[in-house]
Formats: sequence, structure tokens, C-alpha cells
Amino acid sequence: MLRRDFLTVAATVGITATTQAANGDILIPSRRNQRQESTYSSRYYPGDVPNQNFRYLLLETYATQSIRKRNDLLRSFDSYLISDRNRLGFDKVGVFYVDTDLMKGDRNYDADYYDTAVLVVQESASLEAFLDLQRRTAVDFTRFNLSDDLQFVDEEMTVLRSLACQLRISVPYRNSDRLLQLRTYNSPNYERNFAKARMFEQGELDLFRRCGMEPVFMGSAIFGTWIPNITYMLCFENDEARRDGWDMFVRHPEWRQMSQDPQYSRTATRIRNLFLRPSHGSQI
Repeated sequence: MLRRDFLTVAATVGITATTQAANGDILIPSRRNQRQESTYSSRYYPGDVPNQNFRYLLLETYATQSIRKRNDLLRSFDSYLISDRNRLGFDKVGVFYVDTDLMKGDRNYDADYYDTAVLVVQESASLEAFLDLQRRTAVDFTRFNLSDDLQFVDEEMTVLRSLACQLRISVPYRNSDRLLQLRTYNSPNYERNFAKARMFEQGELDLFRRCGMEPVFMGSAIFGTWIPNITYMLCFENDEARRDGWDMFVRHPEWRQMSQDPQYSRTATRIRNLFLRPSHGSQI
């Protein structure tokens, strides 16, 4: 999506989301105080969630035409995008690129697009903060694409609403060789999307942590591609920790039980998986 279209579309998203929520069409997890266990509102309306400070996440993907241009863009973003967005109130701004070696063998991986892409993520308490970011041009985009030698050729945006089980961005590791894993679960409809959110809330996220798989964020997309979807990011100290964690997870009897539970069937009909490395200046 073009940047100039984001302001209009995002405002439309806000109006549409409010209307859909009032009609019970947006599937948003909540917690009821009446029960010991976590449950979800039958109307899926944010107002049914008492005392929950949900956040919004903006995930951006910038497509470039070569590894050289990708690296140039990473340096540019480290130089001023992160600091500019900090100044606008985004206290954690993550900048990443794909570890292409780790993606080898993944038949679903779009190498033509992601090999040379730069990804950026940040969170806010409201959608208005993202609109303000566009209005005030936190990054002076007149610095880019001044000639036919384009620094990036496309920008894709997804807006997520945090899940009740992971309200805020967390940064579990800051070592230089840390590995981030970004996963998107595309559901066939909103009811199945809601079931996947419930799956995380009622056990899967806790099992992640017990297997050493620390979450950075978890959100349900309200605007973007592959709608509806649940998108989340995990952080590992290194790739060995990632392999050990997933090996422990898939072998765990609790996961086997959850994965065979009929209430969670067909929650993800497509999965996008990316192994990411942080830029030198990334705050995530």
C-alpha cells in the first residue's frame, strides 16, 4: 500500500472497526471476572473487557531491489527513523531483515520479496498515534527515491490489536546474535481466527514460555493482508535456542492435546514464517 493512502484507509479502518465491533462482527478476546479460567465475550466487543489496556501495533514491510539497497535502508532507518519515532512517543521500535540462510528449505517462503525486505514494528495505545505519525511525517520521506535509483519500491502495512494474553511489546533478549521469529496464522474466517486467539490465551502462550520461547508481541490483524490473522513474534538468544525450544514444544504432551482438540481445528489454513535479525539500532 502506498503511504499517501494510509491516512484515508486507516481512518476508514477506525470507523469500520467501531461499526463492526458494535455489531459483534470483530472477534476480540476478553477475560471475564466471573470465572477462574479465561473466557471470551460472546459479542467480541472491546467494551466488554474491563481494565484491559490493549495496544495497537503497526507492522511495516519495505521492499527493496537488492541486498545492497536493503542494507542501505537498514542504515538509514538506524540513523533517524528509530529516533524520530521515539520522539513521537513510540518507545520501542524494531527494525529487522530476514536471515535468508535460515529460510532455505521453506517452500512457502517468498524469497523474491523478503530476501531484500526491511521490516519495522512499533506499538501505540491508539490508532490515532499512527495517523499522527503519517501527518507529521516522522521520517522525512523526501530523502528517499529522489531519482530512478529507488531505495525501496513498495511498502506494506498491517495494523494489529494486541491479544489479552500479551498486551504489550516485550524485549526478552538484547544480545547481538538474538533471533526473532515472526509468524502469521491466516484463518478461513473470523470465528476460526477467534478460536486461535483463545488457543493462545488458554494454554499455548504459557507453553511457549515454559519451552523457552519468549513472546515479543501477539496481535489480531484489523487491517492489512491475509485477513483475518493472528500475528506474533518470538525472541530467542540464538538459533540453537530456537531449535531447542521448538523441539521441546512440538514434543510436549500439552501441545499434542491442544493440537488435536476439535475446538481449535482449522484455525490456521496458511502460515507465514520469517526468521529475522535485528538491525544494529533496533530496540527489539
